[in-house]
Amino acid sequence: MSTRRIPSDSWPSFFDSFTRQHHGWLVTIGGEIEPLKSIRLIEDRVEVDAGPSHYRIARPSIVTVTSAAGDETAIDHLEIESGSEKLTLRFRAAINPELVDGVMP
Repeated sequence: MSTRRIPSDSWPSFFDSFTRQHHGWLVTIGGEIEPLKSIRLIEDRVEVDAGPSHYRIARPSIVTVTSAAGDETAIDHLEIESGSEKLTLRFRAAINPELVDGVMP
């Protein structure tokens, strides 16, 4: 697995692209498995909508993406950190989004 840090000036475009590629994918957040709806940077916070749940991370400082071993395009999990708070979105299976085109509604 390899981890890369997303620069803060890239967060809006990264979250937009991430949402478009992974909308509807099952993620585990806080022990719950839910379909991802969106991740957005709004003013000084990141908002994550998954299933009926809504998560807010105020004043995030670090966003990292960890890819599956051998495939940089297959994301295993995404972490958003703010001080002592950390939100982790973990995919049920790490797979290149291009391999599932047309599978999700």
